[in-house]
Amino acid sequence: MSRLYLKDLINSNFNCENNIIKNSFPSEIGVDYMEKIYLQEGLLFLKTDYNIKNPIFLEAKKQNERKFVITICTKGNSTYTNNYDKKTLPFKEGFTTISLFKNTEGFREFKDKQISQIRLILNENFLKRNFQKSLVEKFFYNKENLQLLDFSLTSLESQFLLNDILNCKLIGELRNMYIQGKVFELLSLEISKLQKNKEEITLDEYDKNAILKAKEILLENLQNPPSIVTLAKRVHLSEVKLKKGFKQLYKTTPYQLLLTHKMKLAKNMLQSGEYNINEVALQIGYKFANNFTNAFYKEFKIRPKDILKK
Repeated sequence: MSRLYLKDLINSNFNCENNIIKNSFPSEIGVDYMEKIYLQEGLLFLKTDYNIKNPIFLEAKKQNERKFVITICTKGNSTYTNNYDKKTLPFKEGFTTISLFKNTEGFREFKDKQISQIRLILNENFLKRNFQKSLVEKFFYNKENLQLLDFSLTSLESQFLLNDILNCKLIGELRNMYIQGKVFELLSLEISKLQKNKEEITLDEYDKNAILKAKEILLENLQNPPSIVTLAKRVHLSEVKLKKGFKQLYKTTPYQLLLTHKMKLAKNMLQSGEYNINEVALQIGYKFANNFTNAFYKEFKIRPKDILKK
């Protein structure tokens, strides 16, 4: 496998004034394309495409500054390996890699002949201006000089945003404003994953089936639902795993899901015209019609009696 120095290929042109760089590779290596969009001071949108004749190693020069990098790989597979501790970052087709570099020196291995990637590169000053609490305070004080913060399938939302950015037909100032807005939306989406990952727990098939069973138990007992303690015992999970797992699978709490189900059921019953308000309230577990009315109004911003009039 060929070993080349990135500083002699890409980095020699990386800081040039041209926003588009083509064919900086020697012809015997392959064809490369790089497009840079500087959105703000310290925020770079970088599109790279490589068509390489044979797999190669590219040795990168030392990075003395701290950079936060989001890499969305749309085609091909590659890796970056840090010389200091041999830690490796994966860049895999269909996946997004979020990483933090500080004083790193290493090499990239291009495993496929065609590699297409989108990178958002944020320098330290930009991070401190915009993400002091969500990124700087959480990750900057880790002693590791290369951190893999997240590696996950690229979401549909991110794919749609990338498509909007790459296929923007606007020109001039409007184009700049549009792309900057979309990039910030993409940044927000990707950075929010770091917080979500902290809250998520690992659920195996047993856990998922148990949480599904807990949901079924709740919906089967509208008038007298079990407590979380009782529910956890019935499905043989800890209270913590039940609550966190429920939130992870259904994006809500057990009792909020139950309440939403009860209100939808109540609305259908009222709309059928076969029940009065007291009957509906009792059916879904409310002893007092006033309590039901208040909960119904909070859910739909309309009172039960107004539905009966329709």
